[in-house]
Amino acid sequence: MSRRRRVFAVASTLLVAAIATGGFLGLRALERAMTFRPERADAARLGPLPAGARDVVFGTDDGLALHGWYWRSGDKPAPLTVLYAHGNAGNVLRFAEGAARFLALGYDVLLYDYRGYGRSEGTSESEATLNLDARAAHRFLTREQGVPPASIALYGYSLGTTVSTELAMSVSCKALVLAAPLASASAQATDKMPWLPGFMHGLGVNRFDTVGKIGRARCPVMVIHGDRDDLIDVAHGRAVHAAARDPKKLMIAAGAGHILARTIGLTHIDAAAAFIRAPGP
Repeated sequence: MSRRRRVFAVASTLLVAAIATGGFLGLRALERAMTFRPERADAARLGPLPAGARDVVFGTDDGLALHGWYWRSGDKPAPLTVLYAHGNAGNVLRFAEGAARFLALGYDVLLYDYRGYGRSEGTSESEATLNLDARAAHRFLTREQGVPPASIALYGYSLGTTVSTELAMSVSCKALVLAAPLASASAQATDKMPWLPGFMHGLGVNRFDTVGKIGRARCPVMVIHGDRDDLIDVAHGRAVHAAARDPKKLMIAAGAGHILARTIGLTHIDAAAAFIRAPGP
């Protein structure tokens, strides 16, 4: 091979490597941007505490302080407590109305912010950091507040369904309620980016394989999904429900989009509360 051809071959290889590296890094950046949309806020921006709630702070295994709002119906833990894992955008303020509804129905509730959201320290980077945060919130309830694990119901909305499902595989729980769940990151990529080659799905950091994990949940499962959800298609919810073990329940909210409260109010919270109290089909 001539010197000119060798130089061309090396240059071509470097160019391909640079393009591949740039595409890989770009894919990772796109994944983070689509997954996490936090809103940071100090106490003033969050405003006054919701009625019946108090500020709580608890630590993660990797040394971060997370913030949440904790609603208690009395001096002692209620018979049932809801651990509320919210969606990928905003902070606790956006989800306080739903949490307060659980309180009105007789439940204690912990609604917390993932790292980098609201007043929580750090930055949410991956599925792994979300799971660390969920374990910290659960530990706060069981170890610091004395809540029996079997009396805790795990409620997840959107992105929160992935961490609630992960947690349900390793702890005892009263029930697992998933509102607008994601079947998997790969299924979502297929829905939203059908042009993306299938092999590239495996290059992402996160799997969010709820449909693959739900069969190992250690408690009854309820899935709630709007049939007009244009962010996470209702097919995801149906797939998650199909993969869950009995006892399980599926609620398809007619006319509801991804933000369920905009079209059906808080009736999905009422349905979730009823299932938690008496899990079954």
